[in-house]
Amino acid sequence: MAKIVLTVILLAIILALGIGEQVFMATSFDELSDKCDEVQYLLIQKRYQEAGKAVTLLKEWWGKRRDILEFTCPNNDIKDIYKEIGELEGTIYSQMYDDSLTRTNVIKSMAQNSKNLLIYRIKNIL
Repeated sequence: MAKIVLTVILLAIILALGIGEQVFMATSFDELSDKCDEVQYLLIQKRYQEAGKAVTLLKEWWGKRRDILEFTCPNNDIKDIYKEIGELEGTIYSQMYDDSLTRTNVIKSMAQNSKNLLIYRIKNIL
């Protein structure tokens, strides 16, 4: 009887961790897209200094998320997103604002693509 209880408890823990990982992953990629929208808005409004600060905060935020995401789901896209954020930071620093807008779109599409590939869905399992 004790083995059955232990097995059920372990199964519950595994399911909880799996569900938590999926929720964390989905919210991380959605928040990344939202933060890119915020940077795009600031760039369109020509509030470049604020956009630069927003990108710095985005880079710090993604750095923390990236550590967890790489642990739970090793994927080159997660590393590439961090690289793209660095390039976005560089384009804003270099005052290449049109390129900055393009970079935000690239990051958003990478986030959406990574989310679609890494979330458990029937089409991803088959």
